[in-house]
Amino acid sequence: MKIAIIGIGTVGTGVLELLNQEKNNIENRIGESIEVSWICDLKDTLKIESNLKFTKNYKEILNDNSVETIIELIGGNTTAFEIAKETLKSGKNLITANKHLLATKGIEIFEIAKKHNVKIFFEAAVAGGTPALSSIYEGTFSGGIKTITGILNGTSNYILNKMEEGSDYDSALKLAQEAGYAELDPTFDVKGIDTAHKISLLSYLVWGKLIDFKKINIKGIDKITKKDIEFAKNSGKRFKLIGEAKKINNQIIINVEPRLIEKNDQLYNVNDVYNGIKSYGIHLGETFFYGKGAGALPTATAIIGDLYKIKNSNAWY
Repeated sequence: MKIAIIGIGTVGTGVLELLNQEKNNIENRIGESIEVSWICDLKDTLKIESNLKFTKNYKEILNDNSVETIIELIGGNTTAFEIAKETLKSGKNLITANKHLLATKGIEIFEIAKKHNVKIFFEAAVAGGTPALSSIYEGTFSGGIKTITGILNGTSNYILNKMEEGSDYDSALKLAQEAGYAELDPTFDVKGIDTAHKISLLSYLVWGKLIDFKKINIKGIDKITKKDIEFAKNSGKRFKLIGEAKKINNQIIINVEPRLIEKNDQLYNVNDVYNGIKSYGIHLGETFFYGKGAGALPTATAIIGDLYKIKNSNAWY
């Protein structure tokens, strides 16, 4: 299998590292050799192995008929949207960690993939290295799932933990930025937008319908105060930023908001930058997934898992 990687940042570097360190294991499991034919990035200072073809123009990759699968890791929903469309229209499979792209442009992207009979997988877009998407899509579809709920943003979770330790919101945000968990512009994290992207994709995998992103009710943690945190503590509860999707009378309702979580709830002990996802099905009962929501190698692990699915699994549409 010949592949290309567009975007060699933290995660892209992690993918190259895993493909090198776990080469035999990966190829044995997938069932064929993996060759990175191209890498694409805009950085002039990028250090790459001499045997890899490098380009700043992703269209060079699209014109290479030997490339079967493209891994997109640049983020956003503008240039990434063009890359996704052109990749699928060229008859190449797409792997992406881009939840922003799929939550806002997914309806069109999935239709293009279906039309051109190619695959798109995005395990790394939700919960980093935790294989929740594959488990939910491939393992729980007959369980009569009615609700899926999760802590899906490690940055917000980390901030809330620091506030429990005594920091006010601004100080906790600064700690998250210093630790590398929060961006300089943390809007998507603290206002619940990132969580909304992820719960939207989980909802799609469960019920096969991508909800118009504008119809999702979204409230973040940026208005939570020390007084709120103290109230939660005194009540024996904790604030968590929760994304929840429910199917009620064939209608899918998605909400993102800070909620008070009871001690007997499995989400109560999901701390720092970890994610937790639980689902409830009328036949299956409750399931729970827990693991790292970010990080170069955990996220890269999910992307390598998608290479397996390209070869061995049915498409997610």
